[in-house]
Amino acid sequence: MRPSAKLALTELYPPSAFTGFEGLQKVVKSNIGRLDKGGEDQYISLKHLGAKVLFTYFPDIETLIIKVPARQHERAHRLLDQLVASKLTSMNVGFLEFMPDGSATYTGPTQSQKEGDSVRTNTQLRPQGGWPHFVIEAGVSESMPRLRADAAWWFSNSSGDVKLVLLIKVDTQRRVITIEKHDRYQSRPTWTKPSPWIAHRLRTITLNQGVTPATCDVKVPSGRATGPPLTLEFDLVVGRAANPPLEKDIEFTAAELLNWSAIVFQ
Repeated sequence: MRPSAKLALTELYPPSAFTGFEGLQKVVKSNIGRLDKGGEDQYISLKHLGAKVLFTYFPDIETLIIKVPARQHERAHRLLDQLVASKLTSMNVGFLEFMPDGSATYTGPTQSQKEGDSVRTNTQLRPQGGWPHFVIEAGVSESMPRLRADAAWWFSNSSGDVKLVLLIKVDTQRRVITIEKHDRYQSRPTWTKPSPWIAHRLRTITLNQGVTPATCDVKVPSGRATGPPLTLEFDLVVGRAANPPLEKDIEFTAAELLNWSAIVFQ
């Protein structure tokens, strides 16, 4: 299997043949209608596209993946991104060091292209058009395999320049939000292949607004979770070491995350 086919999850979600933009428009409208009625599949995967397009595109396998935004999906990543920005502003971090660039399209070594939901770049360290430092990707409840593939795309295609990815899965039916925190590590190289950058899940936070009182559950691969439910390392988000005492890692309490998740479902 080609690397792009693995990242595009073509075995799990076989792409449909692209027949033209008129047909694509009908498919998008139909998918929006299903989302409005409570549907949970917000992705459209297409193959046999001969031209370069936006969203997530793999030219070597001629496959385009389109994610149709849903209201809770947009609220989730935009509000959390704003909360992170607010905490950095309180540390007097300059705007240029946490520049939003959500509409930008990023191109990998195989010419595959992707737009992130919320991306941030320290533009004092990286020129215009460089890879972001911090990315948030969000989706509705059936899209966690897609979201993990998104994290893998960012780390592998940026050769590790993307340092931290948050994945947000919104289950609108159960009123549950799951956050996964991913950083990257470099696997062991071989004689024939360079060492690729691989996504590494650090923590899973489950926020349940479907019960009373709402709950915040934290799990880590190594065992018992300690500290705040969500900590974003300053150097991974901003791309440089913190200057204490004002600058420090970005922490979210359970109360802050539960308040954010409640707003997402309003």
